[in-house]
Amino acid sequence: MMNKKLLYCFVLSILVQSCCFYGDCTDDDIGMYQSPYEAVLITREALEASVELKESRPIVNSGKIYVKDNLLIINEKNEGFHIYDNSNPEHPVALNFLKTPGATDIAIRNNMLYINQAVDLIAVMVTPNAETITVTKRIRNTFPEMLAPDGSYAYDKAEDEVVVNWIETLN
Repeated sequence: MMNKKLLYCFVLSILVQSCCFYGDCTDDDIGMYQSPYEAVLITREALEASVELKESRPIVNSGKIYVKDNLLIINEKNEGFHIYDNSNPEHPVALNFLKTPGATDIAIRNNMLYINQAVDLIAVMVTPNAETITVTKRIRNTFPEMLAPDGSYAYDKAEDEVVVNWIETLN
């Protein structure tokens, strides 16, 4: 009988000590993890006005590659798409760059490009020679917010801001 009381007191003592030790957390301790990445943010309004056809430029951080008829389309991760005339696959000719901040993937059907642009899905009509584009539809918040490479979120963004990329910071 005495052993059970002693065991009960011992367990109770451990629980009380644990509560005191772990109960010492403050609000300052929460979020102590410092991500080595910083979110690149733009406003919702800027995101929706950001899709445009620009002059071709060098590929820096390529993603997926697509072929559509005589066009070769190469994703520049989180920035847009390089468009090439691929009539002669041995010598593709750079035509232009489709700027779409936050874009990581594309699907193509006929002359319509379906692009995930950050959290939105957009439909972009492109002429066969990629001389002009028209955003025909935008479905907001189709995709989850873009996470940093380490899996963290942008905790200090405003409600009207969208994450379009992450850059590594040197601490």
